[in-house]
Amino acid sequence: MTTDLATRYARAEALLPHHVKDLVRTPRVTPHWIGGTETFWYRTTTAEGVRFVVVDAEAGTKRSAFDHERLARALGDVLGEEFDPAALPFLSVDLLHDGAVRVVAGKRRIEVSLDDYTATILGPAHPGETPSPDGRWAVGIRDHNLYLRDTATDEERRLTTDGVEAYDYATMTDSSAALVMQENLGFTMPPMVVWSPDSTRFVTHRLDQRSVGFMHLLRSAPPEGGFRPRPMTYRYAVVGDEDVATTEFLVFEAATGAVTPARCEPILAPLVPAIPYGQLWWSADGATVYFLSSDRGDHTVRLHELDPGTGEVTVLVEETSTSHILYGPQQQDTNIRVTSAGEPLWWSQRSGHAHLYRYGRDGSATTLTSGDWTVRHVVSIDEDARRVVFTGAGRAPGSDPYLQELYSVSLDGGELTAITSDGLDHDATPSPSGRFFVDNASRYDVETVSVLRDSTGAVVLELEQADASGLYAAGWSPPERVVVKAADGVTDLYCAIYKPHDFDPSATYPVVEEIYPGPQISTAPLRFPVSGGVLTGERNAAGFAALGFVVVAVDGRGSALRGKDFQDFGRRGLEGEFVGDHVAAIKQLGATRPWMDLDRVGIFGHSAGGYASTRCMLLAPDFYKVAVSSAGSHDNRPNHVWWAEKFFGSPDEFDFAAQSNPAHAAKLTGKLLLVHGEMDDNATPHLTMRLVDALIKANKDFDLLIVPNAEHRLMIGAAYWQRRRWDFFVRHLMGATPPAYQIAEIPVDPELLGA
Repeated sequence: MTTDLATRYARAEALLPHHVKDLVRTPRVTPHWIGGTETFWYRTTTAEGVRFVVVDAEAGTKRSAFDHERLARALGDVLGEEFDPAALPFLSVDLLHDGAVRVVAGKRRIEVSLDDYTATILGPAHPGETPSPDGRWAVGIRDHNLYLRDTATDEERRLTTDGVEAYDYATMTDSSAALVMQENLGFTMPPMVVWSPDSTRFVTHRLDQRSVGFMHLLRSAPPEGGFRPRPMTYRYAVVGDEDVATTEFLVFEAATGAVTPARCEPILAPLVPAIPYGQLWWSADGATVYFLSSDRGDHTVRLHELDPGTGEVTVLVEETSTSHILYGPQQQDTNIRVTSAGEPLWWSQRSGHAHLYRYGRDGSATTLTSGDWTVRHVVSIDEDARRVVFTGAGRAPGSDPYLQELYSVSLDGGELTAITSDGLDHDATPSPSGRFFVDNASRYDVETVSVLRDSTGAVVLELEQADASGLYAAGWSPPERVVVKAADGVTDLYCAIYKPHDFDPSATYPVVEEIYPGPQISTAPLRFPVSGGVLTGERNAAGFAALGFVVVAVDGRGSALRGKDFQDFGRRGLEGEFVGDHVAAIKQLGATRPWMDLDRVGIFGHSAGGYASTRCMLLAPDFYKVAVSSAGSHDNRPNHVWWAEKFFGSPDEFDFAAQSNPAHAAKLTGKLLLVHGEMDDNATPHLTMRLVDALIKANKDFDLLIVPNAEHRLMIGAAYWQRRRWDFFVRHLMGATPPAYQIAEIPVDPELLGA
């Protein structure tokens, strides 16, 4: 490669994730269904800028949601400033049935008539509230208690008075509330509330963290100034702790404030409570509430039916396993449904692969799908036709086991119907009724095509086609997807390879691997950039390829989406060590690609990837020569109780000491840079500092970067530490001197923040 390093750095910066987002137009359609209708709006990017579009699924039509130029002028008139119609100052809209639209701009709620485009300021915005579906009510939190606001009058009414610190209402557990991010960016999380479809009642929880142990962090350089560090103490349960957080569910009547508690034992919430993961929901008629619960380590899960009028709770389904139980293919997925007849549709890996089962009210089970393939997501249920639409992967002979196709099957069992067979990954979002769904079809090398389908899978309307010309113009090229064998010589592993920019097959290039070992997600990309869908761990390959590296991502045993035995590889102890799979995969790739220099192999990763990148350096020192490990969970014993006990086991059934990186510190021979946010309240900095302590005791040389005030995502100092990561590989793996280069400040993504 003849391009000078400073130019390569500039090309790499242009392909950082926040820039890639701007280089792909209409990357996907995210529908926002309006009330109980079959109409939705979505926000998209076009050559003319950002546009809001309305789709009537029943009519099969789409149109602009409003005149963007007139709306910009209306907002400007009422707020006294100019707005660009191609970049309106809001991400979402509330389309009213009376021909008006409500938005939040300038911290104020504004209604604009679509007849004459006159704008009226309704009052201040209330970002920390959870509104009812009809917009009449909004629930908020103040001083650990709930209040209800009438949005028509702004009158507030207190619903509870007994909330106190660590025993309050509708909040997130401290250990997963992103407390530091909230403080750094100045926002608060809205109450965790699930409204009934008719907006008359809502369910929330009272969170009890009073017995949970404390974790401590210290701001060395507080943003507000001063010369004394500021401590932060919060509740955080670690492996083996006797107590974890619990929740109690309560049903509130909006009109009267009357409350009905669920008559059952408190539900465990070791990390994330049921509500934010969609593990509590109302029936379509608003007569029943359903919720899921599990024991410590998720060995037993139950589906409950709650009568919102009496608080009576009934268990509908119970499943047990000696391993952990999931509700969907990834940790945030919930694939459990209940039909209008009260029959649970149950997603389970009990056979070794994820499949669907329908339970009768008498407890009998009907198997709907089976075989050596995986049901990934329940899309919708057509109750009239008694069919369920879902995505599945690996069913067709020779197909990629990670890419989802669309299928349907009768609720009574029988033959499956394949809706798609195009080899793409289909990510579908249904309407509330299930009569329609939006299908975003994509692949790592194919831009997204978004269509509207009906419940049979037939295409009703073509919505958008992604345009990635800007991304390609910036030098990006899709990865090659390759299948190799695991260290056992038998199991297929899937990999992605990114070639360096200005690739010359007669040259040789250093190799870097981006690693995330699972177990809750996979790493290699499955979909086109910024197309949404399945969560995968690779984030930074494009930049490293621009610098001149071959970049590899390997989905080794122990990661998600390939069945129960594949994912459980890690919990089997030393037998399940993942490092061998990654070494074997890269060696096989290099055997047929002489341009991969296997004498210059490095590795990096974040969070569990931070742990894994260091682990590879320690256990395969002759292969991996350089590593950068950020926010690493290097020892699971002081880590989240949920993460460790769910995926590996309790302390009396798993050897966490042998799994820890500090136990192997003396094996370090290569170049290692450890990076951690000083205020990481997820994988705390203590996990890295325990490794630092072990490396010092072993008399090992290493580099350490602690970023003041930064949380788990390392948003603070992001441009600086990412440049340092590039420099480390350029210097120690490429053998070059890094240029004097500064990455521009990386802005906070408002859509990511909203999510």
